[in-house]
Amino acid sequence: MTETEICNYSFVKLAGAGDQITGNSFISDINASDGLSKKCKFLYPICRRKVITDLAVVKSPLRETLKYADLGAEIASASLPETGQYEYAFNVPSDCLVIIDQIAESDLGLEDQSKITRYQFTTILNKVGNGKILLTNSLSNYEGTSAFIRYCIDQTNTGTYSAMMVECISTLLAAELAPVAGKNTQIRRELMVEYKGMVIPDTQGFNQSQQDNFTETKTDYLGGR
Repeated sequence: MTETEICNYSFVKLAGAGDQITGNSFISDINASDGLSKKCKFLYPICRRKVITDLAVVKSPLRETLKYADLGAEIASASLPETGQYEYAFNVPSDCLVIIDQIAESDLGLEDQSKITRYQFTTILNKVGNGKILLTNSLSNYEGTSAFIRYCIDQTNTGTYSAMMVECISTLLAAELAPVAGKNTQIRRELMVEYKGMVIPDTQGFNQSQQDNFTETKTDYLGGR
């Protein structure tokens, strides 16, 4: 599904309530110059990033946005802002939109995801303000020399999107488009309730179902019979 198709799916959720000035219900291209396309172009990336962040906050990231990282060498204290109570500092990957958690790398193979060890951390901007730093009191990679994290990227490749990611983005986008395209704030409120009360929980359930990578293989005693 393309960005344009996701935007048009949002208009379907608005019951065809497109641009009331031109009468258009759909867009032909998110990069077109008409007013409705420009609204979609502006709002779409905002909604995409919010969806990814919202699911990361509830510890249920979309599979297509999830990455892991060993943060490598510790940063010298001389190059750091005030670190407060934290002992260690590491640069955060440049493609990181939001950190989900700092975990023990050795726990990655655990069948029971609830038993993964998680550590307290915080993130700050570096001194020059062009990157993020993770502060922690725990070393959690295999070697015990660095921090190991799960994080989400701002996944822009729509070819990787699951049906659940499309549903999340289109519902939130429809809510944001309702006042400016459909001129209806009541529909916006209803769609926001749907997004928070149904779409996000449904996606959580879907994501959790995808985490069970261990299946029982039954021995086949029939041979060639």
